Amino acid sequence: MSKSVIRSLCLFALLGSFLFSQPVFAQLTPTNEKGVTVGHVHLMVRDPETHKKLWIDIFDAKVTYAGKLEMLKLPGIIILLAKGTPADSGIPTVDHFALLVRDLAAVKKKLASANIPLSDDSIATFPDGVRVELIEDKGLAVPVAFGHFHIFTDDTEMILNWYQNHFGIRFLSAPNFPGGEMRFTAQANPKRVPTKGYPIDHISFEVKGLEEFCKKLEAQGIKLDMPIVNAPSIGLKVTFVTDPIGTRIELTEGLADK
Repeated sequence: MSKSVIRSLCLFALLGSFLFSQPVFAQLTPTNEKGVTVGHVHLMVRDPETHKKLWIDIFDAKVTYAGKLEMLKLPGIIILLAKGTPADSGIPTVDHFALLVRDLAAVKKKLASANIPLSDDSIATFPDGVRVELIEDKGLAVPVAFGHFHIFTDDTEMILNWYQNHFGIRFLSAPNFPGGEMRFTAQANPKRVPTKGYPIDHISFEVKGLEEFCKKLEAQGIKLDMPIVNAPSIGLKVTFVTDPIGTRIELTEGLADK
């Protein structure tokens, strides 16, 4: 893949209306040909209740449960909150993710009321350094929805090919992944660090047929970070992998039905 193509990928247009023209928003987007779609983003925060209130008040997130596992749902994405002290030194490969909003001015008012700062490039910084980019799309069929995961690396071509080969990302169309986009930006300095332990501890993909999918990954030389865990109490199968630059990725099966 040429460098000019890679640069152009970093300038993808806003997520198209494909997902948001659909009549049902409660479930995750159907999977691609590899059986993969956007799943959730897992945040490491000191006070989950504070964050939960912010997501409900500002974005009207819906609280739901898988067994005892509490989840916050937005169209196209699930937010999971884990109690912990996130790292604050170094910059991880994923330092923010993006939401689409239909009325940015209205969201700005809510952010101001909650004392959440918003940068000139429309990145809101929540407690514990959780950064969320807000992209206005006045044609959005819902008030807010998932936009993209954003990965920074000094070897964009390698990581583009890795996600394409193993997860079926398409780079010549938008959206380039079921449920949203994966965006990649070249950055050599400062060198990015792995995501584990940072505010965005990991991103996630929901996978149809997780066990078979993981067998294919292992056959391609991808090592699972842990064996697949079957958790019938929450109706999920779960494992983790880490991409070549340190982005932690949770793979789940069963989240689409929640």
